[in-house]
Amino acid sequence: MADTLNPLVYWGQKDDQIFLKVDLRDVTDESLDVTEDSIKFEAYGVGQKGRNRYEFDLDFYLPVEADSGKYKKTDREFQIQIKKKGEGEVWPRLTQKQMKYPWLKIDFDKFIVEDDSENEDEKAKEAAEKEMMEKIEKDLMLGVDSTSLDFKVSYLFLYNMFQFVGYTYVCAILQYHFMKYGIVAKNQAFESVGAQLMVCQVAAILEILHPLLGLVKTGVFAPLMQVLGRNFILFVIIFQEPRLQDAPVVWYLFLTWSAVELIRYPFYMLSSVGMDVKIVTWLRYSAWVVLYPLGFLFEGTLVIMAIPLFEETGRFNLQLPNEANMSFNFSWFLHLYLILLAFGAYSLLNHMYRQRKSKLGKVTKTE
Repeated sequence: MADTLNPLVYWGQKDDQIFLKVDLRDVTDESLDVTEDSIKFEAYGVGQKGRNRYEFDLDFYLPVEADSGKYKKTDREFQIQIKKKGEGEVWPRLTQKQMKYPWLKIDFDKFIVEDDSENEDEKAKEAAEKEMMEKIEKDLMLGVDSTSLDFKVSYLFLYNMFQFVGYTYVCAILQYHFMKYGIVAKNQAFESVGAQLMVCQVAAILEILHPLLGLVKTGVFAPLMQVLGRNFILFVIIFQEPRLQDAPVVWYLFLTWSAVELIRYPFYMLSSVGMDVKIVTWLRYSAWVVLYPLGFLFEGTLVIMAIPLFEETGRFNLQLPNEANMSFNFSWFLHLYLILLAFGAYSLLNHMYRQRKSKLGKVTKTE
């Protein structure tokens, strides 16, 4: 069955009348049915989809006089005039439901605020018209805003669920291999879950964009520091130096990162849909006290272990002479990175402490 074609319809009003202008040329075989609560129109004509059969069916915001519809055909359009029922009043919208119809537009020339007083102040009339138009525009845009909000909530929920599932897999595999193979599993952490963890960490780059795009209200500094710091350790140090991949500290680091995210992402999932589960909130702003320092400790340990290995291989070094006329020693940079890591750890821990006071301080006082 062919899809229903809707013509462009422009509507306007007076205190006692409704005006509809159907954007169809050379109209034939028209059918117009106006009841107290609705209007139904069908006709053949030339519209946006060429010559076809077009129709629309709308429920009015308030009752009108049944069978009061008068129409006039021209070569360019089909005009309809309908009388409102009872004492005339200005409608904030044409339809009963507050919905956005892409084919229903406002005919600004037909919006008239009438006043029987001959001494009506022209400025007051213009102000009334402007206020009415702003209200109608706001109602029409409500449907668009609602759609945008639904997309935002759905996206944030699905993103956080994706990350939660990813880190759940990482944590589960680390624990399973440890229980099955014992201490040997600690030398195989990167082989077991390295690829999955890299996928999660690449996706985590989106968390830097979320505040920049207005999807979340948090600042950009904390996610920027955490994501870039982790990705440096994972992609630049562990991934680039196979001898580090077998170190047990990698197993401890991956497990610590996963433990943090198994709390953080469920909290964000619940927050995106407006839910607050007390135990999850408490864990989000309390577990970091242990897990974050452990994570920084293991990251620092890996950097220290990496310094002599990268000094030996010379990877990422830039030697003179070269076109840039500059040199760079990556192992020296790792010494500097240890200082940056300490500064970053202090800043992030301080940030989380302020967050904890903000989120849990009031609860502690009332209890």
